[in-house]
Amino acid sequence: MAPIAEATATTVAPPAEGQQEGRGLAGVISRIDRVLGQAESGVILVSYATLIVIVGVETLRRALIGAQEVWGPEIALYAFVWLSWFSMAKHGRYGTHLSFSELRQRLPKNGQRALELIDCALWVAIGVIIIVTSWGVVENQIKMGQTVFGTPIPLAVASLAVPVGWAFSMVRILQRAAMVLFAWDRLKAERGGFLNL
Repeated sequence: MAPIAEATATTVAPPAEGQQEGRGLAGVISRIDRVLGQAESGVILVSYATLIVIVGVETLRRALIGAQEVWGPEIALYAFVWLSWFSMAKHGRYGTHLSFSELRQRLPKNGQRALELIDCALWVAIGVIIIVTSWGVVENQIKMGQTVFGTPIPLAVASLAVPVGWAFSMVRILQRAAMVLFAWDRLKAERGGFLNL
């Protein structure tokens, strides 16, 4: 099993020998990767900070004065949803999510690549279903004017975490599939820093 690596430990391997980051397709892919990584890290940081502050403050308020805001648990829940889906996108890109990889690692290179591509195809199929289904929920929330309980925040803003997070994940999965096809050695080198049991 390959455990989830810390988000801060995820780095992009330097370009292969003979490739310069600023030129050609490799440079474009590296820049896109950097922008996507920064967006993911930003959403993860804001979501995590929101979660920590709300849970911490509301726990103290409950313990000290026996009261809590009605919106506290709702906002914390939706912050966790945003955190979860964007963390999934980050780990989907690097293949550092939980997985059973012992058998896969013993296969020849072409077998490993074939299984990686099957993984990517399955992720994309599931992602399309989830994005379409969850987008319908968001549209209904907009039409009905629903808000997060106890706040003026539209519920659709909170629920957008699912289609947006999965869309981000699909971009990262397609990026990984492209690397399986065209930059297998770089993908393997990026994973070299992660613990595989």
